[in-house]
Amino acid sequence: MIDMVAEDVTAANDAGPHPGHGTKPYRAYILGVLMVIYSINLLDRSLVALLQEKFKPEFHLSDFELGLLGGPAFALCNALAGLPIARLAERFNRVGVLAICTAIWSVMTALCGLAVSFPMLMLARFGVGIGEAGCLPPSQGVIADYFPASKRASAISIHLTSIPIGTILAAMIGGVVADRYGWRMAFIALGAPGLLIALVCWLTVKEPPRGGAAANNEARAGGQKVETPSFRAAIRELMSKPSFWHIALATGLVNFVAVGNGQYLASFLVRVHHVSLTQVGLILGPLVGGVTVVSVWAVGRILSALTDRNKAWLARWPAIGVAIGVPVGVMTYLAPTMWIMVPLQMVGLVCANAYLISLYTTAQAVVQPRVRATATAVVIMVINVIGYGLGPPAIGALSDFLKDHVVAFGLSDPAHAAAQGLRYALVCGCLVNLWASAHYLIGSTKLKQDWVG
Repeated sequence: MIDMVAEDVTAANDAGPHPGHGTKPYRAYILGVLMVIYSINLLDRSLVALLQEKFKPEFHLSDFELGLLGGPAFALCNALAGLPIARLAERFNRVGVLAICTAIWSVMTALCGLAVSFPMLMLARFGVGIGEAGCLPPSQGVIADYFPASKRASAISIHLTSIPIGTILAAMIGGVVADRYGWRMAFIALGAPGLLIALVCWLTVKEPPRGGAAANNEARAGGQKVETPSFRAAIRELMSKPSFWHIALATGLVNFVAVGNGQYLASFLVRVHHVSLTQVGLILGPLVGGVTVVSVWAVGRILSALTDRNKAWLARWPAIGVAIGVPVGVMTYLAPTMWIMVPLQMVGLVCANAYLISLYTTAQAVVQPRVRATATAVVIMVINVIGYGLGPPAIGALSDFLKDHVVAFGLSDPAHAAAQGLRYALVCGCLVNLWASAHYLIGSTKLKQDWVG
């Protein structure tokens, strides 16, 4: 491994904030590697939504079945595997866990391209879900231990820019490959790079001491090992933090909309605005994704400043943003042309993007260091169950329902009905964010009392 990390943890006051670990250049390198891994994570996860209009006719699937493939097929295994993998990361080398899981989901993504039936495609997605369960819990813990407490929200916001980066790459590369060489080759070609970055992570990223100031206290105690709390103790600590649960539930509801509607965004553009996947990738990907990268980074800087004064802004900001985003989202899906829709989509993303930073910063800051991976895994489980587990199939079922009723009443031909059914299902999905906004506001009133730092 590259040994650029300072050997001694910087001295810290027992009650003081975590001062960070290692040199600044090495911390930047660590964050870069973790960003590449998370980008590949989102890239592989996004491929089903991008390519579903290609394989839907081959397997004769309904929108509801597409929702099952994009949501529960991934979320079920991801949620079940998340907590056990997080507990492994809290007891063993987090970097090793991350590298192995990266290799697993990359192989399973490539296997999606070899599926010859819908059940085989479902099984491959199960494997992707298991592998990707080992991405965020160890990554967030490593970031929390490398970066000073005062820089943690900014570091997490930079890490989270991997979400739009991965989505952009999936849209641009996956769409072109699928149009030219078929949807199978897109899965295979975009699954392979994960194996290389898994090896880079294994060889060059060094496991940091856990817990910052807690690690110093451990050293001062003569090297006596600080035991990782039991799973029951970890859950008991989380149960005593109402802000954690309100923000986690709110984020799950935001993801119901983001994942449920996002699952059908490419399909919406193909059906309603009649564009190819290449056009989807080259036009929508960079525009929307670029705005997301900038907005997530900017929000991270703003929230770092605001939370220094009042921790409640971690939840107030997304409460305001997602509420404003509801009418913007409705107008997005009712827009008559793609050139009106895309700017509205960009505004909607700016409104909602603060929720990511709020979620993971809260998960790291309201519990003790050796419970952080479990807290992140619980958060991801909530997101997966509500967002991935319920979002895509609910939107898909509503789309099928509306399509069938449009046809039954003779209001449109089947092809046009499929487009309009999807349009109004996506409009309905946007309204769930009003519920999410209420939970963010409630959570903001509890943050000060729950804060550990």
